[in-house]
Amino acid sequence: MTEDESKRYCLLASHAVDVLQGKWKMQILCFVRWGPVRLGQLGRLMPSASKKVLIENLRELESHGLIVRREFSGTIRHVEYDFSEPMRPAVVSILDHLAEFGGIHPSRPEDGASI
Repeated sequence: MTEDESKRYCLLASHAVDVLQGKWKMQILCFVRWGPVRLGQLGRLMPSASKKVLIENLRELESHGLIVRREFSGTIRHVEYDFSEPMRPAVVSILDHLAEFGGIHPSRPEDGASI
């Protein structure tokens, strides 16, 4: 790999970390990993995150094109958040690799640790 290629690689990796960094973004993405979620559902899964903070993080993830917000108007109107189709494979792959790394890293969290 050339020096320019190495620099570009580092730049792209740093950009990915910048997009994903934050206290709640990774957790939101982990829950979306298993299917669409509603705001209230995220609130129950992450009780220490305020509704305002969840909405801010969802909007940031949406602005980066990682997730999409879908409004459903039926008998019961609701909104769901899911991965955008073009980003789904890459984000799922990142999450799977991070979980694998977390499982083998010597200072991994204890099972049952709270989010």
